[in-house]
Amino acid sequence: MSYRMRRSRGRGRRRGALASRQGGTGATFSGNQEIIRHSNTVNATISTGYTQCFNLVCYNPTLAGTPVPSDGSSAKVLVNNFCLEGSRVDYVTVQLTVKQSDTTKNNMIYIGTISTSFNQGQLKASLMTTNFNDFITATDTGTYLGEMAAKPTETAYVLNTYSLNDIQQHNIKGLLRKQHQLYSGRVITANQTISLPRRNKRQQNGSGYWLVIMNDSQPDGSDVEIRLDTFFKEIPVVTV
Repeated sequence: MSYRMRRSRGRGRRRGALASRQGGTGATFSGNQEIIRHSNTVNATISTGYTQCFNLVCYNPTLAGTPVPSDGSSAKVLVNNFCLEGSRVDYVTVQLTVKQSDTTKNNMIYIGTISTSFNQGQLKASLMTTNFNDFITATDTGTYLGEMAAKPTETAYVLNTYSLNDIQQHNIKGLLRKQHQLYSGRVITANQTISLPRRNKRQQNGSGYWLVIMNDSQPDGSDVEIRLDTFFKEIPVVTV
């Protein structure tokens, strides 16, 4: 047996081990640990001149609730994007559709992300406004400090505002990177599995990962209709 063949087989074993850790779409366990399946669908309308933030994977045991059995699934499930403390999430699959409500108009769409860790989850309200324009919130009741979620409604916010505020550019990534143009009924579609930033893989106070969509189409644009489907596997630290 040649050295090249032995080396190739070794690589195959490593790839197999990695696949086992990550878990395939049909996996019930990751290694020796049980998993929780998350699947959620959100529909929204974003007016021209407005921006909205959407949950992808967030630490929030209160909003997560209790995982439940589901017919047809060998693992327990949650129909939301919120995780328990200490859980690990490596990847999130995002399926996004953006379409015009009026196909006679022209629309300019910008898409970015927000990622927060423990430190951002402890920010006071005024700094949440300065850093994130209140697109996200961290629940602080004295007990659930740092439980994260997106603001559930759209906010008046355009590219010019974002361009002038360097602090928000630092904390809301990517809105200036690419302009997506919609016209004559053209639709934006995306289907992508995203590796979470390192800071968001382990769920703890302040951890959150969000999608941000801006409809900066004034004065002649239209509202856009959003459908966002998300799927991910949570590996809890305790049996659920």
